[in-house]
Amino acid sequence: MRLNLMITMTGHIMKHIVVDITAHGFGHVAQTAAVLNALDGSNIRFTIRSSAAETVLRERIRHPFTLIPYQQDTGMLMHDALRVDAAASMRWYADFHATYSTRKTQAAVELERLQPDLLFANVPYLSLDAAGELGTPAIALCSLNWADVFHSYCNALPGADKIRDQILHAYAQAEIFLQPTPSMDMHTMLHTHPIAPIAAIGQRKPEWLREASGMPAHTRFVLVALGGLGMEYPLAHWPQLPDVCWIFPDTALTQARADFIPASLFGLDYVDLLASCDVVMTKTGYGTQTEAVVNQVPTLCITRHGWPEEPNLPHWHTQHGEVSFTDWRTIQAGDFGKHITALLETTWHKPFVVPTGARDAAAVLQQQISPMPATVLV
Repeated sequence: MRLNLMITMTGHIMKHIVVDITAHGFGHVAQTAAVLNALDGSNIRFTIRSSAAETVLRERIRHPFTLIPYQQDTGMLMHDALRVDAAASMRWYADFHATYSTRKTQAAVELERLQPDLLFANVPYLSLDAAGELGTPAIALCSLNWADVFHSYCNALPGADKIRDQILHAYAQAEIFLQPTPSMDMHTMLHTHPIAPIAAIGQRKPEWLREASGMPAHTRFVLVALGGLGMEYPLAHWPQLPDVCWIFPDTALTQARADFIPASLFGLDYVDLLASCDVVMTKTGYGTQTEAVVNQVPTLCITRHGWPEEPNLPHWHTQHGEVSFTDWRTIQAGDFGKHITALLETTWHKPFVVPTGARDAAAVLQQQISPMPATVLV
């Protein structure tokens, strides 16, 4: 019997959801936050376990929650935001799985201590395995999974098959693996369930950008959003385009130029900043690409050779958005101004994509923890 039941003022027993979020990329936080925000949390107690920055978590997740700094996975180790370090990743996984049974036992102890009614994971696998041991209901959510990503890069290395099998077994403990559109192809062992895209719709404030930067009314803005994992932007070769300003992450601006602007100048949430720009530059990755589509922002996308979300994600982006593709070598040479110019002249002809995936996923969570009077926000 649970000893830590919490009762609301209306007499309802509060349900406890433990939410595990990988810190490998901002997109996992964004997907998860959107789903949690689609729930009426008045009768839910949330515990978030992640090594993601607390400021990012609290900025995105609207409900009160208890945060436990917690790292269960590493995703894939990277040379930078574009290149996977397969050898280093294999070393990490080999070390992690050498004592995997002990780790799973400890994870089960830690999860049982929290006494959740539901484990919701995006998309660490260790706690899902622990939930299977305990009989705790569990749901996974992600456009990718680490078993298939790991296999894509490390399948030829000694011991990789056994590691992948253990990860797949862990993911199979989730009663449902929610796949927001567009997702990578996943192993048939997973209990996958496709849902609509998960993406935030921002407030478009182009006049705010011009006022905050002091630029003329005809200025257009390009958001550079490639991720922050050790990227060295070739600023010395960056193109200069008439009446165009480039908005960079603050840490990327290692040299000054009149048309280079730090993102912090505007004081906007990321999705509002994206929605306010005329073009966004990004890499293959769920978060920015889907948000560019639902906010109807033309995109220059840098391909990632071998990343398992290709070709599904670029194909979907081409179908539903205005996008041009290039590679990192072209960016390094500064030979991409023509792509940006063409995108700035693009007229959006594609139908609006309604991102109901967060609501779809929230309904699945609600059904799992019913009976409970909380409702899904629409």
